[in-house]
Amino acid sequence: MSAVREHILCVDDEEGILTALRQQLGVRFGKECEISVAQSAKDALELVDELEREGEPLALVIADQIMPGMKGVELLEEINRRSPSTTKILLTGQAGLDAVVAAINRAGLNRYIPKPWDEPDLRLTVEGLLQIFRLHRVNAQLVDHLRTKNIELESWNRELDGKVRERTRALEEANHRLSQLAITDGLTGLYNHRYLREHLALETLRSQRTGLPLGFLMIDVDHFKLYNDRHGHPAGDEILRQLATLLTEERRVNDLVARYGGEEFAILLVDVDKPAALTIAERLRARVAAFPFPHGSLQPGGHLTISVGIAACPADAATAEALLESADAALYRAKKAGRDRVVLVGAVA
Repeated sequence: MSAVREHILCVDDEEGILTALRQQLGVRFGKECEISVAQSAKDALELVDELEREGEPLALVIADQIMPGMKGVELLEEINRRSPSTTKILLTGQAGLDAVVAAINRAGLNRYIPKPWDEPDLRLTVEGLLQIFRLHRVNAQLVDHLRTKNIELESWNRELDGKVRERTRALEEANHRLSQLAITDGLTGLYNHRYLREHLALETLRSQRTGLPLGFLMIDVDHFKLYNDRHGHPAGDEILRQLATLLTEERRVNDLVARYGGEEFAILLVDVDKPAALTIAERLRARVAAFPFPHGSLQPGGHLTISVGIAACPADAATAEALLESADAALYRAKKAGRDRVVLVGAVA
């Protein structure tokens, strides 16, 4: 309950009636309520407005029916519009049953007490109505508190849902990054050896099933150990990163470029036969030889170069392992024949 004192308002045009009501109610309720009086409906409504502005609760109004100007029922009806929770007693010696029914229906009347009233009955009636008023106030406060808590709960739920969605997105992104890390070479950003092997196995099976050719290039950087010895491993790493960019710039969507290991790379060419693979490999070899790599002019021949071995499925091999071995053998022949060249399986270097 609020620490603000409740008000009981008595309204009657006879001063003697007001004095009696104030004295009788003050003896029983004076310590817990403020007993106010008004001799007209106009004064009563002004007091009601003042209490509303100050936020002080009007618990009970006792109004006489017969007053000059606004009648008691009309006053209680107006108070009911302004303060529906306020309890109301109609006090009169002249009101018939019709007036009482009208007061109940229009003004939300709680009790009708005829004049002259019985003091104990008046006290019991007021005590019961105060309890009703206080229960309504407590219920209203509980409803407001519950409404506030529900709003807070909805806010917390929205915040929680937002955090769950955010954490879910973060987890999905983290899982995606982990998946990418598992198949990506950390230095060059290309697919790694593991992913190449898995993809090569799938594509060779597809080639065997459909009859579509599958070209495979094995690529090695010429004299890479010499480059590392002369310029250091960080410079060598930069060469590998730049070479990875060159190898991927003109690849098709279905082609796969991977770092096989060390200074070796591999390119899987879907639906590409050996003549077309040879054209692609020669274009890559020439582009690498013409690219201005750092310190490239200090390499043998005056520029940094690559050697390429080519094999195809199903022309040269029926399995992923056989295809890889065939391309590796062609690369070995290219290296033995002087480097900076492309060799097809079965062709003369």
